[in-house]
Amino acid sequence: MGYLGELRQNLRPLAAASLATGTSLPLFAYTNSIFAPHLVKDFGWSRAQFALIGITMLLSLPILPLIGRFTDRFGVRKVALIGVLTMPLGFIGYSRMQGDFTTYLVLFTAILVVGSMVGPLVFTRLIAANFVRAQGLALTVVNCAPAVLALALAPALNLCIEAIGWRSTYLVLGAFVLVCGLIAVLLAGKEPPRGQGSGPVPDEAPKAAREDYGIILKSKLFWVLVAGFFLCLLQTQLHSSQMNLMLIENDLTMQMAANVVSVYALGTIVGRIGCGLALDAWSTRTVTAISMGLPAFGFLLLGSDWNSLPVISFAMFLVGLSVGAESDLICYLVSRYFKLRIYGTTLGLIHTTTFLSSAAGGLAISLTLLLSDSYVPFLFIVAVSIIAGSALFLLLPKGRTFEKIG
Repeated sequence: MGYLGELRQNLRPLAAASLATGTSLPLFAYTNSIFAPHLVKDFGWSRAQFALIGITMLLSLPILPLIGRFTDRFGVRKVALIGVLTMPLGFIGYSRMQGDFTTYLVLFTAILVVGSMVGPLVFTRLIAANFVRAQGLALTVVNCAPAVLALALAPALNLCIEAIGWRSTYLVLGAFVLVCGLIAVLLAGKEPPRGQGSGPVPDEAPKAAREDYGIILKSKLFWVLVAGFFLCLLQTQLHSSQMNLMLIENDLTMQMAANVVSVYALGTIVGRIGCGLALDAWSTRTVTAISMGLPAFGFLLLGSDWNSLPVISFAMFLVGLSVGAESDLICYLVSRYFKLRIYGTTLGLIHTTTFLSSAAGGLAISLTLLLSDSYVPFLFIVAVSIIAGSALFLLLPKGRTFEKIG
């Protein structure tokens, strides 16, 4: 089957994964930063205090490997439906907050957990099971969905907040997420029992958890991925919850900052398309190292004294390029180097690493804000960590033929 023919034959799982990913955790990375300035203003929270939401990543860590494992054993639909039905409850909770920061942390954690049951951790298994030649492009389509939605949604949400208030806007967002999630679950269709798949990618029956985890944790390649992504993703909180606050520090208005978020979203689209196509054509390790290293230059620009709107927009575009590539790369590398039987299990462990990195970054942002009342020190710290982490990906196997682990 040809490259594009594989895409045409698998439009249904591709659509399901795209819609689910586009309206779950990856989208919230954009929407959280839109609500942030309004919450901080209304409740009187400090920026250092708000940066502590990164610690919620730590609370969700034990759940992510379980979600990945359950997806391998029970299939995408069963796991996703739980997340789809419970996620809107978190937005209802947001709309009823009275200023207690602990309440916000609890709700944020809950949405992280249930949102993971609808996002790439679960739905990209459909891509791994149905795509071989065009897997990079398919993951690009899936992971572009949140950025495409954010291009229109980020400015629209800010206008909606100004028109009807952030409480009502949270309810609107929750209803939108519920409808899209239910459609995605229906599109996913019924899956054959584990080990009885008829798709192009061989699928074996699951083995005991101790055996599968042992195989993964003994792999040197797994630890290269863990270390590389940990160092590269310390910057996650800057764009998932602190973006507008950071941009406002550079003398932008709230609406200007929301518009820059759209430029950032455009960068993620370009990054995902470029990375996905490159993965299907060129060396995996080279594409990974370059893609993950790009935001270092963007953060250096943001930390400089060049605060003009064009410079800030270009810097956020560079950051977006890598964030776009990151979503493709994590799923692609797991599918590339690990068998489908342990795809979800391995991906759950990698996602645990990314959440741990995000939590560490959130704590570092809070500390630097307390000490300097500025994002600049952290911007330089994270630029160095990204350069070091992206260099580690050059240790990945050279050739395109590799006997998968598992």
